[in-house]
Parts: sequence; C-alpha cells; structure tokens
Amino acid sequence: MTELPSGAAPPIVEAIGISKRYGPTIALADARLTVLPGESHALVGRNGAGKSTLVGILTGLRASDTGEVRFSGEPAPPISDREGWRQRVACVYQHSTIIPDLTVAENLFINRQPTERGFISWSTLRRKARELLDRWNVAVPEDMRAGDLRVEARQLVEIARALSYGARFIILDEPTAQLDGEEIKRLFVRIRELQAAGVTFLFISHHLQEVYEICQTVTVLRDARHIVTAPVADLPKDRLIEAMTGENVHLGVADAAGRVRDENAPVALTVEKLAGEDFADISFTIRRGEVVGLDIERARRRRRGDCGIGALQRRRGPHRRQAAALRRCAGGTGARGRLRAEEPPQGGPRALHADCRQHDDDREPQARSIRLHPAGQTLDPRA
Repeated sequence: MTELPSGAAPPIVEAIGISKRYGPTIALADARLTVLPGESHALVGRNGAGKSTLVGILTGLRASDTGEVRFSGEPAPPISDREGWRQRVACVYQHSTIIPDLTVAENLFINRQPTERGFISWSTLRRKARELLDRWNVAVPEDMRAGDLRVEARQLVEIARALSYGARFIILDEPTAQLDGEEIKRLFVRIRELQAAGVTFLFISHHLQEVYEICQTVTVLRDARHIVTAPVADLPKDRLIEAMTGENVHLGVADAAGRVRDENAPVALTVEKLAGEDFADISFTIRRGEVVGLDIERARRRRRGDCGIGALQRRRGPHRRQAAALRRCAGGTGARGRLRAEEPPQGGPRALHADCRQHDDDREPQARSIRLHPAGQTLDPRA
C-alpha cells in the first residue's frame, strides 16, 4: 500500500500486486496502479499489454488471481456486490452501453425507475433525469431518444449515469475513437470541468498527444507488467514510447510536411470530381511513395469512402478485378465521379490493393474501411 504524507487523501483507487492468468497466458503479472483524487491519469500500452484485463479487475467484472484493489483506502467490495462497485467506479467503453431505443431519462435510471403504487412514475423519472443532467451540465433533452444523440453526448449521458450511483472515479476507454476534432475539444473541456467538480478519470488511449493534452499522470503497461508511473510533464514522448515498446526510439525524423514531393513519381491513384449526398467536386492525385491524409468530419468521412469506392470505374488489365472487389466490398451508394488506379510499371508491384473491413458502428453499420497500398503507402479513410 502506498505511503502517504500526513493529512493527504488516500488514492481514489489503488491496485497492488495484481496478477491474472488465463491457462498458459499471463494477462497481468504483479501489476500496480495508483490514481490520486481529482487527477486525469492515463493508462497506456500496446495491444496485449494488459490494459483491458486491469480495467475488468478495477470495475469488478473479473477477479484477480493475486493482489488487492482498494478504493479511497478501503478494500474493494466482493465481486458479487454489483451495487457496491457501481458506487465506486464506472467505465465508459468505446462502444456505447446506451440503449438507443430508450429515452435519455430511461437510460439514466434503467432498472431503478421511480415507482408510485407499483407502477413507473414517468413524471418523476423525467424530473429526476433533468435534475441529474443539469447538475452535471449535460445539455441534452431528457425525453430525447438516446439513439439520436451524437457519440459525444452519449458519452456524457453515460458519465452522468455513473455519477448518479455515487461513483467519482470514471474510466474512459478510448473516448475519442469516434469523435472528430471539435468534438474531442468539447469532451476535454467537460473532463476538465468534471475534474474541478471532484471527478477522477482513468484515461485509456492510443493517441499519445491526447495523453499530454488532458492527463497529469501516466502509467505504462508492457507485456502484462507495470513499467513506469510518472507525471506526464516529466516523461518526454520518446521515453514514453520506449517504455511502451521496450525499444529505443528517435523522433528526430523531419516532419512530413517539410519533405519535398517528388513530382516525377508515377501516379498511383487519381480521384476526379467525386460527388455524393453531402459532398461535391472532390479531386486529388496520389503519387507512388506518397502518404496523403484525409481530414474529414467523421459523420461524412464514412459516406465519402463508401460512395467513392462504389463509383470506382472498371478498367482493363489487372486492376479490373481489384476494382470489382472494391465495388462488391463497399456496395455502391450512387456517388458520381471517378477513381482511377494507374497501371504499375512493367514487373513492378501493383499500384492498388484493397483491404476492406466491416467497422462496428451503431450509427452507420454499413460503413467500410478502405485501405489503399500503392507501393507501401497506406491511405485509410477510417470511420
């Protein structure tokens, strides 16, 4: 247990010597985590580092093989005491747990609706929901269908629901994964406001710049083990990456924006006057060896990738089969315009390769991720 200065508040959560094994697989080995009241604490590590297992243990969804979890200096409740866990900790997952066909008020008080003479009191439910939303400054109508909320608003409703149980320690699991730039800024403003009101956050993200923007402390897991916990201000990005990967890194590479574009490189992909339901006149060219980023509002990014691939023109030669595969994968949506993949040099690599994946997204289930690989270059207009 962490020794505290005289008069200091105990950690809001402390995990000590946590180990977890699944058969021969070691998910956590003597891991530890200490989060102080009122801070935003980042938990980072590569995939498989043990973050999800630790979150499951911190939220009481799974028991550790060894070790101890304490909240505000007191032992965690038994695994069977779900109400006790809800009063101490909540996790807002990347994929929302909000039920879309219920109203905001119904989601806030699901399975604990106020009753009168054995029946749900809908007027009391709406009044209590409005009071809760106003208390935590969540500006959404309580009688609105939850599925019609933006992702950003759904996250805030989930946070308000957790706070209504009494929890003041909230785990945010990849909270920005489905948000655009402006939504991320607004979310960070709300996180800071909630911190000022006494809420503590454990922030899980693969975007390290967000760690430096919103967090005060960072803990790194690697290969199921605790590597380092340090103030964010004292851990430069190259040292943070080294802690995550176990490899020396050098970030002295010139910024891509400062590199000279080879105007004589062969063209790998041409897009001409692409138009669809909510965009028009999109044209660009990608040359071999070049990386081009698409910075698009997320709600439209899906449609642009979907429509564009659906409008891909069939060409003669080896790309005809690839174009047909892209058309089948994306499913045309009636966009206008043309995407043209240039033929590779004789004997050279294919200029265009398609890797299509279904993305889990409750707003647009038909969204696709189309990854283009011209000579090692990756273009990924992901949702």
